[in-house]
Amino acid sequence: MPVKKLSVKVIKQNVGADISKDDFKVCFYCLDQNGRKFIKGTRTFKNTLAGFLAFEKWIEKKRINSLPVRITMEATGVYYESLSYFLTDKGYYVSVVLANKSSEYAKSINLKTKTDKADAKALGQMGIERDLSKWQPISGKMRLLKQLTRDRVTLLAEKTAISNKLHALNHSFEPNKGVIKRLKQRLNLLVKQLKQVEKEIAQTVKKDELLHAKISNICEVKGLGIITVATIIAETNGFVLFTSRGQLVSYAGYDVVRKESGTSVKGKPRISKKGNSYIRRALYFPAITMVKHEPQFKQLFDRVLDRTSIKMKGYVAVQRKALILIYTLFKNNTPYDPNYQNKKKDIEKEVIQICRQDTYPAYSG
Repeated sequence: MPVKKLSVKVIKQNVGADISKDDFKVCFYCLDQNGRKFIKGTRTFKNTLAGFLAFEKWIEKKRINSLPVRITMEATGVYYESLSYFLTDKGYYVSVVLANKSSEYAKSINLKTKTDKADAKALGQMGIERDLSKWQPISGKMRLLKQLTRDRVTLLAEKTAISNKLHALNHSFEPNKGVIKRLKQRLNLLVKQLKQVEKEIAQTVKKDELLHAKISNICEVKGLGIITVATIIAETNGFVLFTSRGQLVSYAGYDVVRKESGTSVKGKPRISKKGNSYIRRALYFPAITMVKHEPQFKQLFDRVLDRTSIKMKGYVAVQRKALILIYTLFKNNTPYDPNYQNKKKDIEKEVIQICRQDTYPAYSG
């Protein structure tokens, strides 16, 4: 008599998606009640609306209808956004993880191959093994703020390029007056557009009372203006994906990397710069102002300078601390207190003194 095979129940299904500019690779993972993980299918789709529709059809064909399907993807630039919005609108549970988080997971499972297909597989397995939080779409106001702040960065870069060309031409032999005139016209237009976009950024912030109040608290720090803070907030989507300061530091590329191997290889520690360059660019000039006008940042700068004799390392340390300060003040919705560290030290000293005192009489049974 033939032995009847017992079907093992699948208890979780997740699709990992690694997205690039033109296409995205997916890996459909399943977990059964015995803890066994297995792949149900892999495929590549175009990063277009037609590709999204084909992907949805593929999921519905592969899935177990009585069980929800989760989608796990990595926050890679802006390429993941369209698919995230599409799947969220269709009712899927979408999780978007930071690049450093998915990278650390890949290391934890000893995944040495770095390809789009391997990344999709790792994201699929990650969504099976971990209970990832649901992605929250960026609000229309935050999306507008991000577009405006990035447009300002582009205008500044163009203004600098035109200014350099004009300077070089003015100091060249027999410069052409027509060329100089056109460069000046372009420069004046860029200056006008810069003022316009900065005005729009300020207006966008003021329209949201809570956002305006939070940013105003942060702007109490000398050196941090509304444009800088709005840029940081826009680039991080109000810090919704971040649960720790370490994640934020890594996302911005301020995390320290070391290269050491045995006794022959001893590289100097440096920041990774593998992160959001808009954040680092936004904090560059404010850090210089903060060193001049904020005592706690001046002390940090001096300590790093004394230890390394490199000014840039001191300014990078200030940028990193400024980013953490913005994160803390924004999350807690509290105003900036320049004497916070001194007050904290005084409280700690007071607690130590109280603990040293013998305030409880000996028990005399």
